[in-house]
Order: sequence, then C-alpha cells, then structure tokens
Amino acid sequence: MPFRPSSPSTAAVYRVVENGRVAFVKVLQAPRHSPVFAALPGHLRDRLTREFPWRAEADFLLSGFELPPALRTPDVYRIDELGDGRVAMWLEDVQCADLPWDPPRFQHAAYLLGRWAGRRFGGPPGPALRILTEGRLQLDAFTRLTTNDQRTLAGRVPALLDRLDALPQATGHSDACPQNLLIPRAAPDTFVVIDVGWQCPFPVGADLGQLLIGLADEGTLPVTALPALHELVIDAYRDGLRTEGHQVSRDEITFGCDATLAIRSAFHTPPELSAYLTRLGLAL
Repeated sequence: MPFRPSSPSTAAVYRVVENGRVAFVKVLQAPRHSPVFAALPGHLRDRLTREFPWRAEADFLLSGFELPPALRTPDVYRIDELGDGRVAMWLEDVQCADLPWDPPRFQHAAYLLGRWAGRRFGGPPGPALRILTEGRLQLDAFTRLTTNDQRTLAGRVPALLDRLDALPQATGHSDACPQNLLIPRAAPDTFVVIDVGWQCPFPVGADLGQLLIGLADEGTLPVTALPALHELVIDAYRDGLRTEGHQVSRDEITFGCDATLAIRSAFHTPPELSAYLTRLGLAL
C-alpha cells in the first residue's frame, strides 16, 4: 500500500489477501534502517539508537494493557520477528464507517483518551519531546522559520519543555489524531486505535493536541473550528481522568495540550494552521 513516511520506524505497509481473507501488514524497523538516519549528527544517531521506541506499537499490542471501554486495538493475527531490527505485524484490516468527526465524536474521543491516561498515570517525563526538539525541529524546522512570531516561539521552546516536565505525566497513545482512531463499521460508537507511538510518559493533556489538529493538518477541518473544539476536548479529557480517579486541574491539562501542540506542530504545518498554533504557543 502507498504511504507517506512520517516516522523512521515504519518500513512498509501491505494489504495481504488470500482466499477471501484480508490482513493489514505493517513492517517496523530500527531507525538505523531509515534513509534519513545517516544524515543526522552523531550524537542524535546515538540517542535514537538508544532511546527511539521503534517497536513500541508491536510491544503495545502484545502488552495486554486493558484499554477503556469503547477503545480497542486491531485483532492481532501474528507478529513476526524478522531480525536485524525489524518486525512485521499482521493485523485486522479494519472496515471503517464513513461517518464525520463532529463535535460529539471529538468529545467522546477526548474522554476516552483521558481514561487511557488515567490508567497509566504517573512516572518521570519521557524523552520524546526533547528528542523531537533536538532532531526534527533544530535540524529542519528551526532553519526555515518565516515569521517573527515563529522565531519568538522557537526561542521559548526550552522554557516550555521545562514547564511541561513539571506537569503530571501520563502514558497514552502519543499520536491520537482522528486518522489513528478508526471508526469501525460494526460498532460506530467505538474506536480502533492504530499507530500507537512512544510508550513513555507525556505531559497530561498531550494526546489532545494531535486529536485537535489531525484533520486540520490534512485540510479537511477548517482552522476556525479549532478554538471551540479545544474547549470541548479539554473538559472531556478531564472528565476521563476523573473517571479513573485522578484530579488534575483544567489549567494543567490546557498547558499540557497547548505547549505540546505548539512544540510538535507549530513549525511544520500549513500556514494558516501554523499561525494559529504559533499564537497558541505565544499565549502560554
């Protein structure tokens, strides 16, 4: 299947059909196999080799972690260890419903992400955001800043990272955009979670960022819809945390969402979205 590489850990994806049976096959790889790896500075190659969780999705599928009701993973048919830093996952080819992402669906997803975070609450800050900053931002995005606001925000990133480290932490999906929360045709009030990423603690609220902008980034949701959705998902996520027994302030969740979102996405999204995210970051 054609795909746009967005992570050094994805080598290839296939749809395999045999006698009417269908499987989705995704091959994961260690970052040293990625075409961009050789171009990175030596210290970053060393850190990625040590810390980049290239097989996190496979390990999560094998972990037995109990997701909140209304969330599930694809059925796992088999996982093949291919050797030399590669693994192939044979998964259910999820049949998706053709339904819109309206505000109630965003709200439901945010509530479930809050419950997910509540079930894996705590721990020291993980390395993901700092590795992103040392890599994609400093080596690429920060070399192509086009506005004074972007330059100002880039200068504030180290301080934002320090403030994010001081927030409560939780381990969730780490790339919970709508594209990774499939709506199954057989149960359209639920989600099938795919492309689970870094399984380390993130600042509380971090999963809301990609949920908010995933469709705007691909151009199917207007940027003008984001402010209202932002308020909706913050409250729903907080309710999800409460359901799992965790009391976290709305201010902490909002800062975790907005600062993480600004760092991850303000510098390499389409212009209108980038401007919105830059303003969001500068307001912190």
